[in-house]
Amino acid sequence: MNQILNSISIISAFLFGTGLIYICLDYTIGRIKFLNSKFNWNGLQVKDFVFLFVAAFLILNFTHFYQPY
Repeated sequence: MNQILNSISIISAFLFGTGLIYICLDYTIGRIKFLNSKFNWNGLQVKDFVFLFVAAFLILNFTHFYQPY
């Protein structure tokens, strides 16, 4: 049971952290005009996928996930 709860905690923390970094990137760097593209896929631009990849990369490289005792 501890393993399931730890997995849920890790996934939710990863999604929250990735979303938070994505929002920061979108409201700072994402406002630069040349990053906006005309290609949209269901309302998402290329910069959105790049920002999500960068956010996930930062979380996975600079955090350590600990297992329960």
